[in-house]
Amino acid sequence: MPLFSSMAAKVKDILAVVNEAYPFEWAVPDDPVGLQAGHPESLVNRVLVALEASPAAVAEARKVGAEMLLTHHPLIYRPVGELREDRPAGQLLAALIRGGLAVASCHSNLDVAPQGLNDHLAKILSLVGVQVMGVVKREPWYKLAVFVPVGYEDRVRQALFDDRVGVIGNYSHCSFAARGQGTFLPREGARPFRGQVACLSRAEESRLEVLVPESRIQATVARLKAAHPYEEVAYDLYPLKNPGLPLGFGRFGRWQPPKEFTAALAQVKAAFGVDTVRVWGRPPAVVERVAVAGGSGGELIAEAQHHGAQLYITGEVRHHQAVPRGPEDFTVLEVGHFASEVVFMPAWTERLALLFQEKGLAVQVRVSETEQPPFYCA
Repeated sequence: MPLFSSMAAKVKDILAVVNEAYPFEWAVPDDPVGLQAGHPESLVNRVLVALEASPAAVAEARKVGAEMLLTHHPLIYRPVGELREDRPAGQLLAALIRGGLAVASCHSNLDVAPQGLNDHLAKILSLVGVQVMGVVKREPWYKLAVFVPVGYEDRVRQALFDDRVGVIGNYSHCSFAARGQGTFLPREGARPFRGQVACLSRAEESRLEVLVPESRIQATVARLKAAHPYEEVAYDLYPLKNPGLPLGFGRFGRWQPPKEFTAALAQVKAAFGVDTVRVWGRPPAVVERVAVAGGSGGELIAEAQHHGAQLYITGEVRHHQAVPRGPEDFTVLEVGHFASEVVFMPAWTERLALLFQEKGLAVQVRVSETEQPPFYCA
């Protein structure tokens, strides 16, 4: 899906857009995210999106002329002790460097992010009333208050809102406005929107308030200034003690109407594109409450039970994390680590293309067509 615009993209420009949507600081400690190979100033015309930087993905990137590979799984997870080209890891890294291919990853930050991997899994499973499960941190909230001339409220509102600004729980586009009168005296050199230089003016204004998460402040204020009609924009930012935006590795929701277990099993297989799943526990006859987490989600089994889930869907579970004959009416479905994450790659590619387009980056974005599980069943 090539999308073109006016500004040549550099690796650092692409990373800035990615970091705004999926802040690297949201990754768990010691999780390697961000740029792992390449130069921040390198020019990029094409980006290939893949689950991981496998030899097949690297070869595909070279074939399609991509200068950057953006992955979910990090290329280098632990420190590299050697770079030998007679061994697979060394061969891969050498090919990347020689080919001038930049590689960056979004790992746990993509897992926990709103509109990230786990939100997508809840979406393809058609869950309603979705909540964050397994909260690992909360991003602080700020209240942005800005004074807008009457009649310009909607223009400024629409500029402020995005997927996290003005969001309260399951409600988006939340704001508050109150009328009042502002005064100002334009001094020499000013270009007032209303009024005259050296004359005291009064203006009917609205005070708009919206909630802004900490990571969105800079981008939100930039949009505010671009949309506001005043030469000088009067605004305030207040840190709040309200519970912040929850960030977690799983999601919990419901099926409405509930499904018989056999129908639930069929829907899960279809959603993840798998023929078989591993079943742990004692299946309920009818399923309403569902939890889901991509990747290795065995550590969230207790959390899923705490939320009252009857069915917990994840990528993989270690043997000692799930007891086959556990509580009555609670079951874990293991769809496979690869299947639980690769299903998000096309949707992630579409969103990245849109984000780059909105920022005016002239870059083509495509999803890898060579993704394969790292093993096969014999």
